[in-house]
Formats: sequence, C-alpha cells, structure tokens
Amino acid sequence: MRSEDSEQRSARIAMINMLCDRTFLTLLLSTILVACMGALRPDKTRVGMYPKEYWAKKIGWKHCANVILTGDSRTLMALSPTKIKKILNYDKIYNYGFGGNWYSVEYLQAVEDLLRPKEVNKVIIMGISPHSLTQGNAERGNFSELSKLSKQEAYLDIHFAPLVNFFEPMSFRDALEGLFPSIASSHTEQIYMPDGFVAVHKTPSNRRNEVKRYRKIYEKSQVSDQTIDNVTRFIKKWTKENIKVYGFLLPSCSEMYELERKVSGFNQKEFVKLFEASGGIWVEVNPVRYESFDGSHLQDHAAMEYSRDLAMAIREIEENTINDN
Repeated sequence: MRSEDSEQRSARIAMINMLCDRTFLTLLLSTILVACMGALRPDKTRVGMYPKEYWAKKIGWKHCANVILTGDSRTLMALSPTKIKKILNYDKIYNYGFGGNWYSVEYLQAVEDLLRPKEVNKVIIMGISPHSLTQGNAERGNFSELSKLSKQEAYLDIHFAPLVNFFEPMSFRDALEGLFPSIASSHTEQIYMPDGFVAVHKTPSNRRNEVKRYRKIYEKSQVSDQTIDNVTRFIKKWTKENIKVYGFLLPSCSEMYELERKVSGFNQKEFVKLFEASGGIWVEVNPVRYESFDGSHLQDHAAMEYSRDLAMAIREIEENTINDN
C-alpha cells in the first residue's frame, strides 16, 4: 500500500516538474498556436489542388499533351483547357502558363518536351503579352524558380500536400482575416486545376494599381528583339515538324492595352507579320471586352467566356482551312 502511495506521489511530482519546465511549456504553447493558426487559414474549405502540390506537379509534366497553352500569368488565369476541349476536337489540353513568365529558350524547350512524341495532331497555342516578350534574366518568373525545385521538395509538396499547406507560413493579418473575413479590404478565391488553369475571383476589382505597376516595368524593360527571335525560331522549328502553332494577344483592360501599345515597345502589327512568316497562325479575339479583376488578369467567369471565344475562333480557322482544301 505504502509502495503504491509512494509511486503515485513520485508520478505527481514528475508531472508537476514537467508542467513547470519551460521547454515543455514553450513546446505546448507553440503547438497550440500552430494548430490555431492552421485552423484560421482563409482556405479551409478547399476546392481544387493545394498550391504547392499544383506547382510541383506542373513543373514535372513531360510528354503528356497534344495541345499546350503557353504564356505568362495572363494565360494561367485566362484559358481553361476544360472549356476549350468542349469546342475543339482535341484531347489532352494543358495550360502551361506561369506567373512572371517570358519566352526564354528554356521555357520554349520545356513546352516542346510536353508534347507526346507519337501524337499526330500536335498544337501549341501561344498567349502573347508584351511582358512575355521582354528580355528576362535566368532567375525571373515562376517557371525559372520551379525549375530549381529538388526531387525531395517536389515529393513532399505532392505526397504530403495537406501537411505542407498546414505549416505554410502565414501572417497574423491573414489569420485575423480568416477569423473575421469582413475586415479584409478584398477577397480572393483561387482554384488550382489539375489541367494547369487557375480560376480566380477577386472582389472588389482594382485596375489602377496594376496599370501603374506595369508602367514602371515597361519604363525599365521594353519588348526585346531577342525574345521575339526566340519565339519565331521555335515556331519555324515546330511547324517544320508538323506542329500547328496558333498565337493571340492575351486579354487585359482597355487602360492596360493602351499603356502597353504606347509604352512597352510592342508593335503588334509587325509582330504578327513575323509570327505568320514563321509559319504560325494568328487568331484575332477582342482583348479588352472581358472583365479583369486587376486590369491584367481575368475574373473566373470572364476566363470561361474568353476560353470559349478563342476556341471558337480557332475552330472557324480550322473549318475554313478544311473547306479551302
């Protein structure tokens, strides 16, 4: 009996000592805070893929497509392969747009490597924005950053996506807005699709800041003849290999369109001549009639409209080509 009391007393003392230990208390408090912060994430109700899972899978794509949509973040958020597939008679369509992207040789080669080697009908649909034709350095843009992703990091991002997302750093403000959504000045919903498209809805929309930001960008970096040469060289190579290449001007608001026309150094008429002389087919779709949430990127419903209109324009070109033959 006494031995039992002694053991219980020792256990209580050990428990008290543990509870008084600063290291244990710090770990306990940290665990509680991490759990609380994770619970306050604004994206608790998930639709689509986790962001890091999405990017790790996308940068690892190889020999999986017969139609590829290329370009920068405007392509990323404007073109839905699912919507395009309903109109064009193509399978395996992937959106290979990346934020801050430009048409570097490395990116264009990666685009080519996405095509399935034995596929008969290969198509590359190139989204052109003046920003995608500026001369970037090797470190610029999401494509360049993700190309450096190690196999170990990619494995974790793909196979442990919920855990990686839970421990992703988040500011106190993000947590506060997760708890009290009404205090946020804007609300953004992003859905990362397995086909490479990112559907975005933001309220309220704000064109002014993005237009001002791009003005500063183009004052420092103009459309580059070298980047245009990258594009035309690859188009010549692709068309010789019976890969059909379409090009189009990516949509934006009217203010952004005018800014880029006057300040970026982009001469659309001359570029289209070079594009078509290289073997590409230029597609005309009004770039300023779709709703943008920041003056540069389309709201999710506008992206669906634009995807449909671009696909219908391409289908009309293909039908006319068949009729002419």
